[in-house]
Formats: sequence, structure tokens, C-alpha cells
Amino acid sequence: MYANDIIPIGDDALSMAVRNRLQLELGLTHQDVKATVSKGVVTLRGKLESPSRREAAKVSAENVKGVRRVINDISMAYHMAGGVGRGLVF
Repeated sequence: MYANDIIPIGDDALSMAVRNRLQLELGLTHQDVKATVSKGVVTLRGKLESPSRREAAKVSAENVKGVRRVINDISMAYHMAGGVGRGLVF
């Protein structure tokens, strides 16, 4: 039996499985993307630097066994130059 064969039981276990998958596959911590689960529906929130990373996080969460649906509320972190060594994140 492989780790991917295990189906997490309950929202807390599913949330942990999604967070672990995001960390292992994409290097995203809970500080980067918050994953909450209610009745098997995962909501992702946070800010990432590119649309491709946002989509990768959604796909990664969708591939956790037991996830019924993923709501992707991850926004883009835009950087504006504010001088040397300075930047603003919105």
C-alpha cells in the first residue's frame, strides 16, 4: 500500500493530507496557502506569485483522495518596484 492509496477520513485528516501534498509537491507551507476543508470541499487561500503556481496548487489539492471539490481563492501577489531593495506586495 502506498501513501496515495490511503483515503483520509474526516475533514481534519483531509486538510492535513492536502497541506502535506502542497508542501511535498510544490514546497508551499501553510503560511503560503491555507487549506481548509468542510464536508470534503477544500478551500485554498493565500497569495502566490504566478497564475501557474495558483493552478498547480489547485490541481495538487484535487489529486488528494477524498477531496470532493476545490475552491481556489488564492490571489496573485503583485510586486511593484519602490526603489532599490524595496517592493510592495498587494
